[in-house]
Amino acid sequence: MTDTLRAFGCLAAFALTVTFAQAAAAEEHQKGKVAAKPVETGIVIRGVTLAGPVGNPGTSTGKTCDFSGEPVDPSGRLEGASVNCRPNGNQANTLPGLPARFNAYCMINAPVKSARLIQAARPENANHCDLSGITPKDATGQFGGAVWR
Repeated sequence: MTDTLRAFGCLAAFALTVTFAQAAAAEEHQKGKVAAKPVETGIVIRGVTLAGPVGNPGTSTGKTCDFSGEPVDPSGRLEGASVNCRPNGNQANTLPGLPARFNAYCMINAPVKSARLIQAARPENANHCDLSGITPKDATGQFGGAVWR
């Protein structure tokens, strides 16, 4: 019985240690996100990969940029969907860095209504941003129709 209690105590101590470590890591991660200044000017571009023949650049695809597959928080709001943006950006200086797998994109003006948009540059894409705090349905509606790249 003593060995069982001792084993249970060790397991409980380990679980508490892991829980505290995860909480500390999550807090540090949030600090990094909170410290980033929101992007409120320029354009925001969402890439999309569409099947079938590609049309002429800049012409309508007849499709939308869908956000339904993005991770959401318990309240159903996006947790950091990938988009391209930059303060005071335009199409010419914001589109670069959008991965080549995207053969079409949607573009709107910042700020994105009811959302948080922060710069989150990646080594392969200096214009990468995170879009969060908005429902996938609202994001899809705001970004509207896609055009061919």
